[in-house]
Amino acid sequence: MAKESLSNKVTVVVFSRILTSLIDFGTGVLIVRMLSETNFAILAYLIMIYEVSRYVATLGFPESIFYYFEKLAKNYRKAFALQTFSILFLTGLLAAAAIFLVKAFAPFLISEFSPEVVEAIQKYLPYVALVALLEIPTWPVTNILLALDKQKQSGWYQVITSVMSFCAFVIPIVLGLPFEFILYGLLSYAVVRFIGSIIWVSIVMPGGSWKTPKNNLKEQFIFSIPLGFSALVNQFNKYIDKFIVSFFLAELALGQYQVGAQEVPIIRVIPFAVGSVLISRYVNFNLNKKRGDLVDLWHKSIEKVALLIIPLTIMFITVAPEIISFIIETADTNYQEAILPFQIYNLIILIRVAHYGSILQAFNDTKGILRLSFILLILNTVISIPLTYFYGINGTASGTLIANVIYIFFILKRIGGHLELPIYKVLPLGIYFKILGLSSLIGVLLYTVKSNLELELSDGQLLLYTVSAYLISYLLLGTVFGIIKASDWRLFLNAISLRFFWTKS
Repeated sequence: MAKESLSNKVTVVVFSRILTSLIDFGTGVLIVRMLSETNFAILAYLIMIYEVSRYVATLGFPESIFYYFEKLAKNYRKAFALQTFSILFLTGLLAAAAIFLVKAFAPFLISEFSPEVVEAIQKYLPYVALVALLEIPTWPVTNILLALDKQKQSGWYQVITSVMSFCAFVIPIVLGLPFEFILYGLLSYAVVRFIGSIIWVSIVMPGGSWKTPKNNLKEQFIFSIPLGFSALVNQFNKYIDKFIVSFFLAELALGQYQVGAQEVPIIRVIPFAVGSVLISRYVNFNLNKKRGDLVDLWHKSIEKVALLIIPLTIMFITVAPEIISFIIETADTNYQEAILPFQIYNLIILIRVAHYGSILQAFNDTKGILRLSFILLILNTVISIPLTYFYGINGTASGTLIANVIYIFFILKRIGGHLELPIYKVLPLGIYFKILGLSSLIGVLLYTVKSNLELELSDGQLLLYTVSAYLISYLLLGTVFGIIKASDWRLFLNAISLRFFWTKS
């Protein structure tokens, strides 16, 4: 029963993250299709600055919720949550100030952009600063709900805020309002989210002390700051390739790369969603010296995640031309140059079969997470700059992939040290390569067929038929070869039936 309950909790979080990602993906698609290439480049830069500033401000404090909600007595949880909110409000002020600095130095940072675009970005950055100030303090809410074992509420919170964000972006565009109304919409969203989050948390938090134990604030800073700098460095890792493109190439190249250099959102969220549910259990196993149980849960979670994300990743790489043509492009826009970067970039997901940071956090190894993040940043920068210079956006995507492949070796070695395992046993490589081999074989066959046969089909029809053929082939062959087991089918059928919404967990 406990195992089934845990499966339901994981399924709830994964489903809500996928639904949220679909909403966010739909937002991005509509923005690309409905904005001109120049306006899209402006909005992409504003969003990039906001997300970097948010990671600067949160500094790992939301993630500390998982560790300290397990470590502290329950009557201190409310005080710890309030302490975290207060810290983030102050760091939100610093983030807003940093955005104003970007405004001042924009002509230098984006010198390759046209003067009109630079002027527009400077005009809109103050709105971005206000959004950051209001949204940053709300960032721990999802983790608080998860740590309180309220997975369904966490899912609803994410879906509701995602729908609000969708409306803020899309409604002004649909109504044909001037560009600045998108910023007004985002500011309205941030105000509602701020007030609603305060009310929601005040309702669900149990009673208890209003003050944390002595030295807890200091301990939280020691735990969170390395983790926060790691998140910041990871955000720079996420955007360093975009910064490189914006520095060496023109704004239209950035627009092409912004479309192509995207991991498919419904896939990338799966390992992080699973990790966010299991991290509290990893912490509990480690604190109680149950190393065998920890390793077993770690391996089983990776096996289940790999069964989903590896075939889905290969499938999206296979149908990349149809995705770009059918979903992204319009009569006025052409993003064919984004296809190859999209395919290269999504190969990175194949090595992200786990939320690696959750294990390191469970061992309080936030300094190790920070060191590894710097390694990836250095690798990404050193490799991507020359490849961008010589090969354009295809070189940038290739550099990012190469850097991540090298980085994964270092992170597995670090995790192996904590789990007391050799590096080749940190991941369940046997099942991993079976899934990868089958998925790749199906992908290569279908890509070859659709590329060489002169099929009189629209992009939408070809996309539908290829995806259907891929999924049916994977499910049938996976079952025949024993890669997909009966227990996996039960879990899958439970997920698509949505039983977890009314099943008690």
